[in-house]
Amino acid sequence: MTRHTDTQYESELEALGSHVSLMGARAEGMVANAVRALFTRDPMLARAVVEQDADLDRLEKESDRRCIQILARRSPVGEDLRFVTAVFKVVTDLERVGDLAVNIAERSLELLSTVGIGPDAEIQALAALVSEQLATAVRGFSDRDAIVAAQLYETDRVIDGMNRAAFAGLLNTARTHPDQIERALALSSVCKHLERIGDHAVNIGEQTVFLVDGHDVRHGG
Repeated sequence: MTRHTDTQYESELEALGSHVSLMGARAEGMVANAVRALFTRDPMLARAVVEQDADLDRLEKESDRRCIQILARRSPVGEDLRFVTAVFKVVTDLERVGDLAVNIAERSLELLSTVGIGPDAEIQALAALVSEQLATAVRGFSDRDAIVAAQLYETDRVIDGMNRAAFAGLLNTARTHPDQIERALALSSVCKHLERIGDHAVNIGEQTVFLVDGHDVRHGG
């Protein structure tokens, strides 16, 4: 980031960056806890994830307030303007990641009400890769590392394939064991939510490229 002679302006930009990093850490934690609750069948942890969503929403609103304040008072240009506009989009993705973590936690609670099939090693591998993808995206934006965007695209293709494979397996289970249809549907929803978290990580990577290089690479640009 360009250093400024106006130390107050500099501190406002640094504070905004720290705030985004905090949001990223909170979103990562929610995903990790939602996945852990699913595999350990921990209802208290699942409910804790649901309760954390309000805090992430509050952080998003605070980030928007800071961005608007900087735009109104500082009239940023160049990299500073790209940073503020990128933050607007990144925090939206992080808030949606939190929503998806809540969805996973809620599916976990649903699964606790019945017995039968549960998340297998395939879903566990998907969850681990998605968590890594999210951490890479958050770290890349914080470090202004545009190179991570290419890595995120590659990993996203793997995640999509794993999601399709897991869904096919669950569909086959539902066909052969009709009594497990509801559990199979819940687990397929978990896989879809994980895949969507990976998509949001890619979005964050695209904003990192825009911030660093000024190139809009969304939608294959």
